[in-house]
Amino acid sequence: MSVEVASCTLAQLFSKQSIVSANNTEIHGELAIPEYQRPYRWTEAQIQRLLQDFKDYQIDERNHSDGENCPFYLGSIILHQQGNKLNIIDGQQRLTTMALIAYLTEEFKDLSLRYKAPESQKQIKHNLAWLADKKLQLNDIDFSTIHITLVVTNSEDEAYRFFETQNTGGVRLKGPDIIKAHHLNVIDKSMPNKTRHYAELWESLNDINPIIKLLLRGRYWEYLNLRKDLKDPTRKTMPFHQQERLLVDAVVDEFSPSATGNDLAFGRVTRTYLDNGGETLMQPQIGYELRQPLNSGANTIRYLEYFQALRQKYLLKNHNDETLFAFDEFYHELVCKLDGCAYLKQLFDASLLLYISQFGQHQLDIAAKKLFRVVYSRRVSNQVAVKEKSIPAFLKETPVLDWIAKSYTPEQCLDLLDEFELTVNADGIIDAIKSPTDQKSSTKQNFINKVIKAFGLNVEREATKAEYAQEFASSFSQYVILLGGK
Repeated sequence: MSVEVASCTLAQLFSKQSIVSANNTEIHGELAIPEYQRPYRWTEAQIQRLLQDFKDYQIDERNHSDGENCPFYLGSIILHQQGNKLNIIDGQQRLTTMALIAYLTEEFKDLSLRYKAPESQKQIKHNLAWLADKKLQLNDIDFSTIHITLVVTNSEDEAYRFFETQNTGGVRLKGPDIIKAHHLNVIDKSMPNKTRHYAELWESLNDINPIIKLLLRGRYWEYLNLRKDLKDPTRKTMPFHQQERLLVDAVVDEFSPSATGNDLAFGRVTRTYLDNGGETLMQPQIGYELRQPLNSGANTIRYLEYFQALRQKYLLKNHNDETLFAFDEFYHELVCKLDGCAYLKQLFDASLLLYISQFGQHQLDIAAKKLFRVVYSRRVSNQVAVKEKSIPAFLKETPVLDWIAKSYTPEQCLDLLDEFELTVNADGIIDAIKSPTDQKSSTKQNFINKVIKAFGLNVEREATKAEYAQEFASSFSQYVILLGGK
């Protein structure tokens, strides 16, 4: 494995000249776009920013009085040398845009970049038409003044390691972009005839950031992991929402496994032995389990596809499945409309997906309500608002995700949820004994009011705060525990 670094102009790169690296070796070849690369997606806004940057550069150069010419720096480009091809690993958005400009200004007629993805072809046609209206402005662009840094390696794995740590063009790569490159790279090596299929499958998933974050919570918020010392290098910590860099690292660590192998789906199977020596098998949910181990390549991509489909079916209101009417009404009319509970909803959604991945939608509306009583207990047991950092602490005391994961049957899971003891802190509750007009309604009181209405609870309002809190906890728990015919 070798890595070459060189500084050159776009004119040199596009004209296929040999470029001398810092190690005094020659870099040459024809630029190419691997099939598994993400589509070309730059819009008019991004191109306009680039053109404006170049215009500002030209003005600065004209105003320069010392006669020295400074180059316009376009950033670094990561390439994988494969025979006579220079596969673009990172930088294709910028290079493609500059190639479109070169095409319209009729420079570098031997330059050729081929795109097979329909999305790329459509965007290229659109951008060409938009750029054609600005041809006079484009003619002022001098490719010999545009400099780039080339990072070239003959190891594709090494090229992707560079890609994963780059911050090119001022845009930090997101976790899904990085793991996509990793898995398609693995597929391209093991079954190259399937690369395009999985690249198109990935693109069909659209925005997978929400499901990846949900899965990350479901996998990281595990009791034994949370109990580890913070200094333990094996401890997996779920980053807070503002820790973007740490979140990217967590996504890459969890969903870019080093293991390669078959597309495996783990699941629960009930085997019944019959008196005649035979046996029957039953699997409540055919698919992947949320916390299962993963292999790189097709296995992880199909795993993400599966859970994206579950999220769209159960957590987004975009279907007409009559079997989910009771669950939909509860989830969308209560859970999704609660204020001040965003971090609890993240845990609730992860709990739902974990339950569904193990037991399907068996008694889902009942399971959802029993899960709600446990997860949202933090809203009424806290003296203050529920903060993001309080969720891991809550899960150490109440490992609801582990209760689901360790259950062999949905009935066992529901029993574990019913054993939870709900306590309500009276702080923030309006005292009916005092004048209600002298007391400001709190987020906690509003939450309790909505729960009482949604579940049809009968709670005596003419009581002290402490009495009201106790009666709400008792009434709510009794109602939920009796669900399912107990």
